[in-house]
Amino acid sequence: MKIGLISDIHCNLPGLQRALDLLDDCTELLCAGDLMYQYRFSSEILDLLEERGVQCIVGNHDLSILHTPGHPLRATLASDPSALARLGALPTELTVDLGGLRLAMFHGSPWDEPDLAYYVYPQDRAKIDRISRVEADVVILGHTHIPFNMWAGERLIINSGSCGECRDGTAMLSCSVLDTTTREVELRRFEPVAP
Repeated sequence: MKIGLISDIHCNLPGLQRALDLLDDCTELLCAGDLMYQYRFSSEILDLLEERGVQCIVGNHDLSILHTPGHPLRATLASDPSALARLGALPTELTVDLGGLRLAMFHGSPWDEPDLAYYVYPQDRAKIDRISRVEADVVILGHTHIPFNMWAGERLIINSGSCGECRDGTAMLSCSVLDTTTREVELRRFEPVAP
């Protein structure tokens, strides 16, 4: 089975559409959060994710919109209360069994707090070692916008980067594919698409 992985859309609908096109050969699709941007909301993003059956979690930008006292977007979305309800219905983490593997997905890290997502980079040995104790075969992360995959003990850790905003110095957006049979990860990069 091929599982398509995306993260950090940040309201970039064309970037999301391009990533989903590149993941058209995948049976399942997962998104590791930050569907929205801190001060930008797009119901079209939610529509497309639902239409394509993407299993999503919320990220720190999504949580900021949902829970920051007096956040201005909540007032502008008052005419469409279902929009916030749809975003708020997404979990903060997800554990799912697919293709014979147990996958655990977190936005920043397994120890994220309600108002703080932690950055995990592949060179952060202490954090990687901590992730190696998560009860899953595969741990999926987002938040850094920097794609990587690596083994930590028996755990495969994957960050697909961002399909919405590049921050890794390549000027390219990205998504990934996990083959559950071989446990190989393929990074799929594409040219930036402006939101």
